[in-house]
Amino acid sequence: MGKTTWVLAAALWLLPLASVLGQESEVEEVDSKIVSVTVFSDRAEVHREAAVSLSDGLYSFGKLPGWVDEGSVRVALVPADAGTIEDVRVNRTFLARTDDAKVLKAQEAVLEIQDELEALNDELRILENQAKHIAEIKAFSLEKVSRDSPTREMKVESFDAMVKYVSTSLREISKSRREIELKRRKLAPELLARQRNLGEIQKLTRLEETSVVVSIRGNGRARLELTYMLPGATWEPAHELRANLNDDSSVELTSFAVVSQTSGEDWTNATVTFSTQSSTESLRIPELTSLTLGDSGVQPKAFQERAASFDRARNAFEGQNRLWNEVNPNKQKAVMAEIYDNNFGNMYAVQTKTAAIFEQMRTRGTSASFGGSGKSTIRADGYPVRVTIGKVKLAAQQAIVAVPELSLNSVRTARMTNTGTLPLLPGGVALFRDGAFLGMTEIGFVAEGESFAVFMGVADQVKLSRVLDRKFSTIERNKTTTIMKVAYDVTVENLSGSDLVVDLTERIPISDNKAIEVDKIEVSGKKEPDSRGLVKWNVPLKAKESKKFRIQYRVEYPTAVMKEMRRAKSSSAKMKVQMRIDTNEQQKVYDFEDDQMDGESNAPAQLMQIEDIL
Repeated sequence: MGKTTWVLAAALWLLPLASVLGQESEVEEVDSKIVSVTVFSDRAEVHREAAVSLSDGLYSFGKLPGWVDEGSVRVALVPADAGTIEDVRVNRTFLARTDDAKVLKAQEAVLEIQDELEALNDELRILENQAKHIAEIKAFSLEKVSRDSPTREMKVESFDAMVKYVSTSLREISKSRREIELKRRKLAPELLARQRNLGEIQKLTRLEETSVVVSIRGNGRARLELTYMLPGATWEPAHELRANLNDDSSVELTSFAVVSQTSGEDWTNATVTFSTQSSTESLRIPELTSLTLGDSGVQPKAFQERAASFDRARNAFEGQNRLWNEVNPNKQKAVMAEIYDNNFGNMYAVQTKTAAIFEQMRTRGTSASFGGSGKSTIRADGYPVRVTIGKVKLAAQQAIVAVPELSLNSVRTARMTNTGTLPLLPGGVALFRDGAFLGMTEIGFVAEGESFAVFMGVADQVKLSRVLDRKFSTIERNKTTTIMKVAYDVTVENLSGSDLVVDLTERIPISDNKAIEVDKIEVSGKKEPDSRGLVKWNVPLKAKESKKFRIQYRVEYPTAVMKEMRRAKSSSAKMKVQMRIDTNEQQKVYDFEDDQMDGESNAPAQLMQIEDIL
């Protein structure tokens, strides 16, 4: 493949493209297709290619969405020596103007029907006047008969003629009304159809499309490449973890990018890449400037220009995207409207969440790019599509973890080290064991070489109990000092018919306050608590076997400490301190086992909780 040289599109032009060539040139529309896409948290970078037979002239990538970010447009020839790109221009045009012949014709068609209906309305008004006139004649005749009959002889023939005239006239008026109403009913659907057609055409006067026109000097066959960014796309990471009870030494972890897009263009059989990088970074060469301490509120000019360029594209997207979807002849508008709106809303929700996750990663100085597996087709209807971005088999240490203080449910966990070549991104994890779906959990960011643990479900074959021994648990108070003695009995029982091992964790209070003393600690198996007060047992259990463990300790502290704590709680002071209790019991156990509660047992609030139990 030949060397590629990219040319950036100019934001403003002082001369028309034809003058660059020194002559009036016709614009040749190229037949391009999307071959690859890079998806960021809030936009997509699209790469198009077109095979062209070069001659000195103008070549256009046309009918692109009106929200292409003109500041991101790049054009290249492959091979680079096939010709010279003289210049590039980004044009935006409305699909129709109010003075276009098609618009005027549609307006005339509507006016034509409206005129016919107005003529029929005129006829109805005339008939209404005729009916009133006949009614007046009828009333006058009846009044005259009533007035003349006592004084003069009335001729039957005259009265009969008057009755026939009124009846015939009213019959003819009614018939004419029915005929006019029939014509109105027949014209109404036609008027509605013509108004709808006019509305569709008038939409085009508010809808823009983009074209990128390239001025080239060259000769022979070449490939013309166009790259641009546009809003309306996002992705989020997701994972699947599959384990097998017959092989508890390894698990298979598959990572996916769940991508959705309403960019206005279908990505058909394209190579899709997913990036956590910031897409707002300048295309210019990075250059350090002075480091000014304080917030001047001034951004680098290059960043401002790039942000302004994309802001224009985003505003056009928000104003025209739905309309573009409606007028696109490739969409099933009647079927798609409600689905599209729902997908569009979901896409924005994912975009907001993903942007926050990726921003947190960037604060660590970390970014990553993931290539999708094979070719993908992703429609522009916002429907989420899952693309595989990685699969790795990891050595796993599976264990049953029990923390009776937090939950009487034991859980299965798998601890692994990311030995793959790419980081694992924060996201949901679908858990499978022996092909059965266990549920969902989540992982945070895991760099290459980092260890992490995953919740693998409840170990329902293990029964736990944790009972306060009230015989040895007491509180003795005086004016200055409170002495608390606490003893717990913990039982672990294997209900299954096979041997297993349980990692049991308890804790002893530790003090970071010189006024609070913890002593006389006794733990089964002569275990010593670590620096965080945690005590752990590795408990092998044979089938149907149970084992009991005991922890006890003494705490001495000033009575005033607890009085102040209760006073603060009752007055709803801001120093509210409590143990973090997760709503999901299984996750509670995992958090504790994963050392997420370091230091929380040092607070006086822990003493207050124990006092309340006693």
